[in-house]
Amino acid sequence: MLLIAFSGYIVTKKFAFGEKEQKFVSKILTYFINPCLIISRFNMDFNLEKLKSLSIVFLLSFVIHFAMLILSVLFIRKRTFIDKDLADIERVGIVFTNCGFIGIPLISGVFPESNGVFYLLAYIVCFNFLLWTVGYYMICGRINLKNVITNPNILALVIGLLIFCLPFTLPEVIASTINSISSMNTAMAMFLLGMLFVTFGSFKKEYLYRALKVCLVKYVFVAALVLLIVFGANYLLQGIQEIRLICYVCFIAALCPVGMTVSSFAVLFGKDESYTAFLTLMTSLVSLFMLPLSVLLAEHIF
Repeated sequence: MLLIAFSGYIVTKKFAFGEKEQKFVSKILTYFINPCLIISRFNMDFNLEKLKSLSIVFLLSFVIHFAMLILSVLFIRKRTFIDKDLADIERVGIVFTNCGFIGIPLISGVFPESNGVFYLLAYIVCFNFLLWTVGYYMICGRINLKNVITNPNILALVIGLLIFCLPFTLPEVIASTINSISSMNTAMAMFLLGMLFVTFGSFKKEYLYRALKVCLVKYVFVAALVLLIVFGANYLLQGIQEIRLICYVCFIAALCPVGMTVSSFAVLFGKDESYTAFLTLMTSLVSLFMLPLSVLLAEHIF
């Protein structure tokens, strides 16, 4: 993934790509490739037990997201008007993780031959719904109900759930087309990250301090609170099939680094792309160490 980001950096430097090209890639990723990924993950045979488990994951994901939102507001303050844009990015970054781009390969690696990735879908559904409502408001300071309803990602969630509940799956031609498009998701996201790295020419020293503070909040306070939530869920819902696996999936998804969608938001809404790219990079590096340690701690507690 880092090599793909590096290739995006090289190509951007070579052809002098600027803001116009960044917005184009961001829009393709956010409004076309990501919706295809959502639909492709729900194109499977219906199962009532799976639907019940998805409902549990969905509710648990809501609780976790709002807990992270509360901590982001408590720890990230907007002291000045200039500080506001960076604080908005940090708050959204703490709440909305890279649960899709990194979460899917991570869960499939940690829990091979299990329903781990399937349960992650419900977390991603919750993630996308809150991202385009609460997250949109956090970045823009307003919410347009029409834009939310007609947003391709929200429509993809509705279509995906309908497909899952229907007694048949998509025709092979359509399914393979959507799968081919969705397979570009990680590569395109990392390529965009590499494009944003070019803006490091305007790097400021305060970026490092702020990014380290976000890492501290995310991998100490957020990790502790989310661990408490999933521990409580595991205790209260012992009768639910695979509840421990569900808790692990939600815990890992919540501790993934800052999501690439946050970088896309920065490009689309005129925020500081340089800082967003740096924040994504820093949290990704810190997660290499802190995420395994957090999971190890969870194993001892469970």
